[in-house]
Amino acid sequence: MPEFAALRSVDVGDGWFKVYEVGPGVFAIHEPRQYETVTSFLVVGTERAVLLDSGLGIASIRRVVAKLTKLPVTVLNSHTHFDHVGGNREFTDVRNLDLPFSRASALGNVGEELLEYARDTLSEDRVCGPLPEGLTSREYPMPTWTVSSNVKDGDRLDLGGRTLEVLATPGHTPDSMSLLDAENGLLLTGDTFYVGEVFLWAPETDVSSYGRSLSRLAALAPGLKKLLPAHGPPVAEPALLVELKMALEDVQAGRAPFETTRTGRRLYKFGKFSILTAGTGGTKPP
Repeated sequence: MPEFAALRSVDVGDGWFKVYEVGPGVFAIHEPRQYETVTSFLVVGTERAVLLDSGLGIASIRRVVAKLTKLPVTVLNSHTHFDHVGGNREFTDVRNLDLPFSRASALGNVGEELLEYARDTLSEDRVCGPLPEGLTSREYPMPTWTVSSNVKDGDRLDLGGRTLEVLATPGHTPDSMSLLDAENGLLLTGDTFYVGEVFLWAPETDVSSYGRSLSRLAALAPGLKKLLPAHGPPVAEPALLVELKMALEDVQAGRAPFETTRTGRRLYKFGKFSILTAGTGGTKPP
């Protein structure tokens, strides 16, 4: 993809992860060979680092992080869907929002629909090329981990030379959060925004809450330089937050045409993204 070609690649000697420096002290740790193409982000200060998300957990993200920084690392999760928490168990300092959904996820207690979706994570049609070294089974184990402490909306994490603010952005899941590096104009959006097919179909998704969270983030767009999303290209333009907000408003108001998928969900297509819902609202295409 041209968006990746424009980024500076960092060689970490790993066959599963691709690493890109997306800003001074900010690294996108991408998993391009699996269907989710999930990206975790390492933000490094002078005294400590934050890893937002830890990927699928089928290859060691800790080994990659250790090649990028020797500082103490705190893991936060943009939300606790399986593809963002798989490597949590490799770290001792893992902080989540203190919510029932987060607590259940840490124990591996997830809904049947998500469990069914995750079951095919390592199937041959979802992985390009061989499995990571040392992995012999295609049965995906649902991640579990130990939470060392909690964070809440408005918390500010001083990394030394840079500060990250926790923004609770519920909707995609009840425990979704974004991280704001206001001084450097960066917003790490998790699954609240990305270029691609935005999933709003899961039972734990609340579209009304998602709309409010999206409005909160869109209001920040004028002061931002880059969005750092968890799927698709790891860098995006802040103006897209406003476009997605307007698109969602059209979906909610029944003004947007849609296609019905074979599973009965509704797919709304826009310019650089689409929205996939559980099947409520909207108007059929002409």
